[in-house]
Amino acid sequence: MSATSNIADVAVVIPVFNSGADALGAIRSVQAQTVPVREIVVVDDGSTDGSAAAIAAAVEDGNPPVRIVRIPNGGAASARNAGIRQTSTQYLAFLDSDDRWLPDKLARQLSILDTRPEVGLVGTRTTMKSTLVDRRIDALGPEMRITARAQLFKNFFQTSTVLVRRSVLDAVGLFPAGQRYAEEGDLFLRIAAHSPCILLNEALVDYAGGKGGFGVAGLSSNIWRMERGELANIHRAWRRADCTLPVYLLATVFSLLKFMRRVLLRHLPANA
Repeated sequence: MSATSNIADVAVVIPVFNSGADALGAIRSVQAQTVPVREIVVVDDGSTDGSAAAIAAAVEDGNPPVRIVRIPNGGAASARNAGIRQTSTQYLAFLDSDDRWLPDKLARQLSILDTRPEVGLVGTRTTMKSTLVDRRIDALGPEMRITARAQLFKNFFQTSTVLVRRSVLDAVGLFPAGQRYAEEGDLFLRIAAHSPCILLNEALVDYAGGKGGFGVAGLSSNIWRMERGELANIHRAWRRADCTLPVYLLATVFSLLKFMRRVLLRHLPANA
């Protein structure tokens, strides 16, 4: 945070596709942060329902300022990249239109990034229903260092939870614009291979009302496409030499086993 201002040098990028009403709730959750941000950039990803106009009318003269950028539909990754390119702040945060931040999310993350310059990214837990892995994290204390190897086996960072240094994005690149599924996993793998990443063991993001991670409406229902994206992420990590061949093969097998479990769970009777 600037020494001469109580405004954090943070830009928040919110991609929107036919979700103007949801996006207003996301914007309000940013405006309710205990630490104010520099700006909010809403990227209208080719909406056809007038989302951009509705948002503009609702947030006129808001604080922090909300800028709206309109682009042809290209998916969440290309929308986030367009938003990043519109900003010049020291830190970048991302928020999906159907998620909400708890009021002290940014303050908790900035307390780490402002005092520990080696850390490149800080994520948080979400209100998503706890899994076995999450319960194991519960026992690890207030924070957890996420290595590239750990990230290969589980994506610890949901996009709406992360705060990342611009200098790290400058070094590793942005979201893979041509990838529409599991695209955030590729970026977070590259960041984890470049800089220390921290997972705060606190639920500071309301993740779409607590919906599960797969098998529900929206992109999360396309579990085979998500699996293909995850496998591509693992393969690219090996090609970049971010992991050894044995670790690559193990991570691939583990990913496929998780996929088969998800398929089984999705097709089990509701009362099974």
